[in-house]
Amino acid sequence: MTDANDRPNLVKIAVDCSFFAGPTQGLSRYLRALLPRLIAISPENVRWLLYTRHGTSLPCMEEHRRVIVRRDKLPSDSGRLLSLFSSMPAWAYHDKPSVFWAPAHRAPLWLPRGTRSVLTVHDLAWAEVPQTMRRSTRIIDKWFMNRSVQRADFLISVSHATAASLERWLPSSAQRTRVIYPAAEAPPIPGDLALVAPGLKRGHYILFVGTPEPRKNLPRLLEGYALARQQNPNVPALVLAGGNGWGQQPTAIIDQQALRPFVHSLGKVSDQHLSTLYANALCLALPSLYEGFGLPLVEAMAAGLPIITSNSSSMREVAGPAALLVDPLSATDIANALLRISEDRLLHATLAAVARQQAPRYSWDTAAAATLEVLLDASASA
Repeated sequence: MTDANDRPNLVKIAVDCSFFAGPTQGLSRYLRALLPRLIAISPENVRWLLYTRHGTSLPCMEEHRRVIVRRDKLPSDSGRLLSLFSSMPAWAYHDKPSVFWAPAHRAPLWLPRGTRSVLTVHDLAWAEVPQTMRRSTRIIDKWFMNRSVQRADFLISVSHATAASLERWLPSSAQRTRVIYPAAEAPPIPGDLALVAPGLKRGHYILFVGTPEPRKNLPRLLEGYALARQQNPNVPALVLAGGNGWGQQPTAIIDQQALRPFVHSLGKVSDQHLSTLYANALCLALPSLYEGFGLPLVEAMAAGLPIITSNSSSMREVAGPAALLVDPLSATDIANALLRISEDRLLHATLAAVARQQAPRYSWDTAAAATLEVLLDASASA
């Protein structure tokens, strides 16, 4: 394969793919959905430089004739931060890309003169809800995002709400920001619900999808669910699907509220099992304290599910009229929404129909075309 500098007239786009090797699943899903589409639709004069870790697989990408992959030998997790000081600046100075795209908040500390930078901002949790973050993560995000956003030539925001947060924090960012919505991949064919969660019935459970961490507001959802059951013991079961998190975990709250017979905590589930859960649920409940976008909202709408979500940050924007909006700080408000969606069949049918109409506005193909336009605009400005 040719060296990245052999043909200087080419447009060379370098991409930070380092988090493919780490545990940041949402960011990995974002780039795994976008990058193959970007490569496929990019003009013939574009070369892609993918910077990642040793041993990381980039299926359907690294064998492409217009792709060069560079791998360092840094640790898979901590290497994502370390590479911003070391391998990525070194590769960039060697390759001299036209554009460097940082798909998740953080850009390398140094880039060659003449290389334009594009930064995707998924959220500003460190600024909006700092109390929901680990101290170390909050400090790292604040320092790197502050530096990266101020230096970026173009910014991509995943929602208008996040763009508004950016503008409040750094007014000059408005001139450089474009909003490009993420989407949901076509799900696997749903399987047998009994194999995923024995005892559940189709249409008779409320689904929560997310990693248990303070920002997801799971304790208040469980408190609201307990209040709803006090008023109506026939409220459907609650299913929790999501990997290991941190902070107050649901088990203690479930026991405290005597909810164990009614709450199914499944932990991390496969994409196929998640598809099955969406296909058979009554609704999605996601009353997060803050979301930059909220991918489960789009996944739920694609499955035709009504949504209960928060009236704050991006959630009202993304779910739109397919949702009952609640105050995420009020367990009573959450309980009332759970009761309404469980008891009012007409409301449920109306929201489900709106969800199906709303879902097509979120498309990875559309997102890829818009993202490529930003990258090429950045290149043209060099």
